[in-house]
Amino acid sequence: MTKRSRRSSGSYLLDTAELFRDLPLAYAIAGAALVGLLCEVVAPLLAPSYPKTSGINFATMFLPFIQIIGGLFAAAILIFGVIGALARWFQRHGDKSRFDGQTGTDSIRRLSWREFERLLGEFYRRQGYDVRQRGGPVADGGADLELRKGDEKLLVQAKHWKRWKVKLPEVRELWGAVADEHADGAILVTSGSFTEDARRWTTGKNLILVDGAELAKLIGSIQRNIDPASAGSAVPTCAECGRPMVERIAKRGTLTGQQFWGCSGYPKCRHTEPYRAPSSLSR
Repeated sequence: MTKRSRRSSGSYLLDTAELFRDLPLAYAIAGAALVGLLCEVVAPLLAPSYPKTSGINFATMFLPFIQIIGGLFAAAILIFGVIGALARWFQRHGDKSRFDGQTGTDSIRRLSWREFERLLGEFYRRQGYDVRQRGGPVADGGADLELRKGDEKLLVQAKHWKRWKVKLPEVRELWGAVADEHADGAILVTSGSFTEDARRWTTGKNLILVDGAELAKLIGSIQRNIDPASAGSAVPTCAECGRPMVERIAKRGTLTGQQFWGCSGYPKCRHTEPYRAPSSLSR
């Protein structure tokens, strides 16, 4: 099946801008130095060795122009590197502020689709993942985020659907992307909810479904603007990895429908504990 393109043909300029924005500053400095070295040092050394035509060495004649253009190109690389570094800093600062400013499902649903994806990126960064944002406004069954931690590779798709439930076909498409990309698993996150058949289909697969209500709880459990004293008395921490635990409801097995505490680092950490009301938890 041919997938629909996630980006329109008119967005190639934006893709180019993204490339420059993501250019690490160290690479920009190295690239500018290399271009400057080639134009100011190497080119003059090679120019006399070029063959002459009618007694004229064209390489020597055009050398000043080569040096000027090379200098401008080196300066452009360096400028883009500095601008990119500043843009990344402001973007990450915005991501952190947006994440810590969430107050529940309503505030999450007020986000734009791009803000929603970046919210998820910040969420997984705080869990120790290296996050690659690669999403867009048009869903095609692929991944919006790529998570890496050690040898583990997970795909995350964001469905910022405020009124509709995510159905089985969307879940199956994401699982197909896992096979195509040889990933270890996937997570599908929506600001809405899932149909029951979509949830049942994930049984036995490393495919996690997170709805809007659960996402709000997960975000609340690791927000940095929470008073540590009150948070410590309300939310237990995982005995295996130290992450905050979150309330979950068993969807299968003998405890179906019952609450339990699950690690917020799931699926990397699968530790669970019997549910106790927050008011009865000790520090």
